[in-house]
Amino acid sequence: MNGLVKFAIASIGGIAIGLISAQKIIGGYEGLFNKTQGPWVSWPTAGTRSSNPYVRAHFLTANRLPISQFEVNELEARNDSNGKTLDSDCTYEISGPAQKTRWWSLYTYSSDGSASTQNIQPAGIGSHNILAKPDGSFVVKLSQQPQTGNWITPTKGDDLVLVLRHYNPAQSITNQFNFKGLPMIIRKDCQ
Repeated sequence: MNGLVKFAIASIGGIAIGLISAQKIIGGYEGLFNKTQGPWVSWPTAGTRSSNPYVRAHFLTANRLPISQFEVNELEARNDSNGKTLDSDCTYEISGPAQKTRWWSLYTYSSDGSASTQNIQPAGIGSHNILAKPDGSFVVKLSQQPQTGNWITPTKGDDLVLVLRHYNPAQSITNQFNFKGLPMIIRKDCQ
């Protein structure tokens, strides 16, 4: 084999490995620039000066801008609490204690960053309109089928993302990225 062919094979191989590894890092699969707690993933440097190109690319590829972590903590879940990929054809129960924040929201997105749904039921809910228990704990059902209580419909698509945002979070969360007490995501049944 002559040197030009070897160079072409090495170049193509290097580009392929580079693209695949960058895609994995941008998607948050490698854990280099994010923190994980159960099914929830956060990018602590998002919206800060110390943010790197991979963190910025993670948000930009989903058509979103990273938000300052001192104003809003954003966590994403692509899997349920048992590690299975979220499926828009399944019903989930999302439950947790009162969140240590002034206000919070829970929305579904597709991989392209779209939060729209095909029907009148919203793709999200917030602490301002949720039916919570007296201690502040809550249960939200995520399903295409109508549900009693707090219910949101997932966006249709193969890549369902659940986003939890803490607005004006407690200082213990902001300073140490202490995400204890995050909601559990339990799969109930699938169509």
